[in-house]
Amino acid sequence: MTRIAEERIRECNLDSQGAIYISESAKAGAVLSYWYELAINGYASVNVIKRQELIDADHLRLRQLIWPEADKQ
Repeated sequence: MTRIAEERIRECNLDSQGAIYISESAKAGAVLSYWYELAINGYASVNVIKRQELIDADHLRLRQLIWPEADKQ
């Protein structure tokens, strides 16, 4: 599931400018949000703390694909 979300995010034209960037960034953000919802509700076999650690690590990595500068501040 994470691999598919990463592929969909990479398909977005995040190197563009202006309105196109805004549209593509929103599209990638929607993929990230959808992935997050599925991840939170789909890790039933892992304990809660470990599940959250796994999800947080993947979420950060996917988020950096969309907004690489946002996490550097």
